[in-house]
Amino acid sequence: KGLVRANCLPKAMELYNEMKQRRGLRPDIITFSMLIKALVEQRDIASAMKVVEDMKGHGDQPDDIIMTHLLEGCRHAHDHELGQKLFDDMMKRGVVPSEFTLVSMLKLHGRCGKHREGYEMVRDWEKLHGSKPSVIHYTCLMSGCIRTKSFDDAWAAYELMRGSRVQPDSTTLTILLPGMVAAQRWEAVAELARAATVGGKASIPAEHLSHAMAQMQASGAPAALMEQLRADMRAAGIAMTARRSLVEGGAVSRPPPGL
Repeated sequence: KGLVRANCLPKAMELYNEMKQRRGLRPDIITFSMLIKALVEQRDIASAMKVVEDMKGHGDQPDDIIMTHLLEGCRHAHDHELGQKLFDDMMKRGVVPSEFTLVSMLKLHGRCGKHREGYEMVRDWEKLHGSKPSVIHYTCLMSGCIRTKSFDDAWAAYELMRGSRVQPDSTTLTILLPGMVAAQRWEAVAELARAATVGGKASIPAEHLSHAMAQMQASGAPAALMEQLRADMRAAGIAMTARRSLVEGGAVSRPPPGL
């Protein structure tokens, strides 16, 4: 354990393999978990899975924490099939997934372009697992869609969130608004801008709203929607100046870290 904490993974694996050869010695669940996490962080999902098999051979089963590490490894490896299998096996064993498991699965779906699977997972989560997805989960789902410029899927996720009476936060709006501008979905842009300026204060960077206005003007968006955006910006004290494209600047292709 000390070697893993000291970032000496090769030596830790050497000692681990020696332990396996000695009768009467066996790693505990904490050691297994630490090794798996360290291997995943090194992008070595194959070795992490071998440790999982060793653990099962000792009669231990991966818990929710270990499963979350493994799902992160599958995301890094773009291995959707393995990640889905791990999750399905966990469900068959009766392990109760946590909110962190849901985030990991949504990141996996998003990284691999499986947006429909992500949508259905969030939609059915409360019914199947008893806990209600939060704004973090919905935003994670939208972020994956925006990364691949699947703007219709991102908006469907937003509507699912609102239908579930979950309110968007500033991160949700910061991620979603540039995508709707890029898609030229002006009604959606106006709705998001209003949500971002409620109470006369902007909850997202002003440049996102300025850029939205500039793009609406350039594309000939409906006058009523532009006037609504102007009014919301004025109420929030935002000057209407054109900005560099947020799509070109990376706001669409690279959502904030951690989502």
